[in-house]
Amino acid sequence: MKGRKLIRMFTMVFVVIGLACTCGGQQNTESVAAVSLTVASTAVSVEGGTAVIGLRFDGFENLDHLEAVRITSAASRGVVKTPRSRLTENFDYHYQVKDSDPATLTLEFTAYDKAGHASNTHAVTIDNSWKARYSELAISGLTCVSRVTGAEDNGHNGLPSVKYTLYNNTNSRFNVGGTDLGIVWQIEPGRFGMFFGDTFGSDFRPNYSAPGPNGGSWRSNVLLFSNDTDLSDGMVISDAYMEGKQAGQVCFSAHNTSGNGDYTSIPTGAVHANGCEYVHYMNIKTWDGWVTNYSSLYKSSDKGKRWDRVGTVSFAGESNFGQVGYFNHNGTVYMMGTKSGRDSYPCMARFDEKDIEDTSAYEYWTGVGWVRGRESAASVLFSDKTGELSLAYLPEFEKWVVLYFNGPRYEISMRWADRPEGPWSSPIQVAAGRNWAQLYGSFIHPLSGDGKLYFIMSMWLPYNTYLMCINVSGVN
Repeated sequence: MKGRKLIRMFTMVFVVIGLACTCGGQQNTESVAAVSLTVASTAVSVEGGTAVIGLRFDGFENLDHLEAVRITSAASRGVVKTPRSRLTENFDYHYQVKDSDPATLTLEFTAYDKAGHASNTHAVTIDNSWKARYSELAISGLTCVSRVTGAEDNGHNGLPSVKYTLYNNTNSRFNVGGTDLGIVWQIEPGRFGMFFGDTFGSDFRPNYSAPGPNGGSWRSNVLLFSNDTDLSDGMVISDAYMEGKQAGQVCFSAHNTSGNGDYTSIPTGAVHANGCEYVHYMNIKTWDGWVTNYSSLYKSSDKGKRWDRVGTVSFAGESNFGQVGYFNHNGTVYMMGTKSGRDSYPCMARFDEKDIEDTSAYEYWTGVGWVRGRESAASVLFSDKTGELSLAYLPEFEKWVVLYFNGPRYEISMRWADRPEGPWSSPIQVAAGRNWAQLYGSFIHPLSGDGKLYFIMSMWLPYNTYLMCINVSGVN
């Protein structure tokens, strides 16, 4: 009897174990994720403040999100979740190192499918021994170098004083008496173009009771040129894009002032790319609320003599790239953009210069990597109201800089970064409204360097533009 009982007991135990194994096997089968993950390398180094980890998702259509766990010690873990909408099948994940990061840290990557199942986890070791040449930038000594546009009228009745009087006299030479902006780019070595906004003729006069535009010969935009390669004593205007006897309008506008059509076309950024010149402009429906119909490009294949609309490029009225600043860095064009106006935060796109007319080839920065062809994936670079921005790279400091107008602080601000996608520094004040009343616009001149940052700034009362200069230095 005892023997038979023992046999039955062992049989029951084996049955239970067998059932448990069967159930366990079913559980494991059901929990296998419908997406798998591989990494290009399990060890990467930091360059320019960023570690780039190549990822590949098999079964990308089943992906819900990517989870990256930052491990700096046994007790320090941080998790970042990135949704599928900001990823691609082959994806470069950008990790921007923090001041608090140790010399070596680890990122653990796991993909999750739509059912919540986790893929295999990959650990990547990051060598953070890299250090920037300079940790910060400092500025000093703002100077109003010279007047760029309009009649040479300086230093009284609220008009700024200039260090050098050049008598560009654009009012008499090109019928450009009042204008603003001055978006400057290099066409070729020693030759620079400058796009200006709404422009009025030689009868323009500063209106102290109602500052801003006035006068006749309204053009939505004009293009002036400079061959001046030494800005230390001011900037000379050499010639202009002409229509008859005056500077002509490049970007067409119907001048429908009803508020329900094509009011005016305002340039926002310009760049030399793929052997041609391009200007990005916004077509304004009404200035009441700064409503934009669309933004697009004009192109010149003959160094600015003739311009044609690029029909393949159009950004919607509410696009994050309604206004932009360009910088062509070794054949890759970076495009920092905002919604039209001065109340939104900037985003970043990039593209090969040959693809400037093909927006499907544009890549947008999502916060952790670049995604091709999905403008909606672009994330905010920094949370600060940004208007009339310009972007540049300063190789002597290995830093990117952006200048922009900030309304709440009523100033021209500057930020810097090791990479165009950031992280960007806190803002520092370049020019204050209390010293330069009704200032706006800040467009960096390509000749900036050797510790000097030159830019063209607008002022509303004289409704004209000035060449400004600030000293820049690196801080370790």
